[in-house]
Amino acid sequence: MSEFQTPVRKNKSNDDKITIPPSPFLNRLGYGTGVSVMQLVRSPRAGQIRSPWALKMLNKRVKQNKVYSERLKVEAELLQRMSHPNIVGFRAFSKAKTLYLGMEACDVSLGDMIEKRVENGGDPFTPKQILKVASDIASALDYLHTKMQLLHGDMKSYNILVNGDFVICKLCDFGVTLPLDENGVFDKENAGKAVYFGTEAWSAPEVINGGEISNKTDIWPFGLTLWEMMSLMPPHSQIDDDTLDESVIDLDDSTASMEVDFFSEKYGTRPLVPADISEKVYSDPLALFCCCTESLPSLRPSAATLATAAADMLSQHLVL
Repeated sequence: MSEFQTPVRKNKSNDDKITIPPSPFLNRLGYGTGVSVMQLVRSPRAGQIRSPWALKMLNKRVKQNKVYSERLKVEAELLQRMSHPNIVGFRAFSKAKTLYLGMEACDVSLGDMIEKRVENGGDPFTPKQILKVASDIASALDYLHTKMQLLHGDMKSYNILVNGDFVICKLCDFGVTLPLDENGVFDKENAGKAVYFGTEAWSAPEVINGGEISNKTDIWPFGLTLWEMMSLMPPHSQIDDDTLDESVIDLDDSTASMEVDFFSEKYGTRPLVPADISEKVYSDPLALFCCCTESLPSLRPSAATLATAAADMLSQHLVL
């Protein structure tokens, strides 16, 4: 088995019982609303080197711990039932003194890679790297939409993990998934009180404007994630000169409020192609981005179609 494949353990055993050191002694891999993701380096056993785990734990400073505890439990149950090479693997779940979800540890999130590239003044990701992400994550979404009948609900670069030099990419963070019916439409009857969560800047037009939620609602932010790799910034986060010239700035308002207004009015729209992106060199990633960000959900391709198209495009780039 390759080191990048996702072995899945369906049943826990006594071997899963581990001692969690205090948080200051753990390396933080990331964080989200109400949770932190820490790396646990496990000690060798019987002369064998054991792979590290990523532990998702509740942030003790957050007051609504019951809400996030339930999300963590739901996510653990989902991961136990899923088995796909492009979905992060389940390792363990504990309800002991320290509530945690143990998952396979990957190298870095795509969101962190983008941030680091910006800090270092780097160039946009190459078409081949973008197509690799597209191929792997579209495959994961197809599995999620068809086999599991679930909407991810929070597609973005920070929920994509990358191993090695884009050797394999994996989808993670399933705490806000929603059930889909046999037609790929949000199944309200089986959703209970669950509603679409997402992250506004990545949200599809039907989320912003109150339309029907379906598996195509994951495809829009998938397209914006490819755009992130070209622009090296979150969607709708740029204030251009035209926007500033046309705006009347009230000095009594805070800068933060002014920026939120600039950003939020663009949510649910297709961002412009970054000026430094060659339409000839990036023709394949741009084609995927454009078809994913059609305003009408019916015009967006399925995850299966995207996975096939991205894989075919990638094979051509590997030949060159």
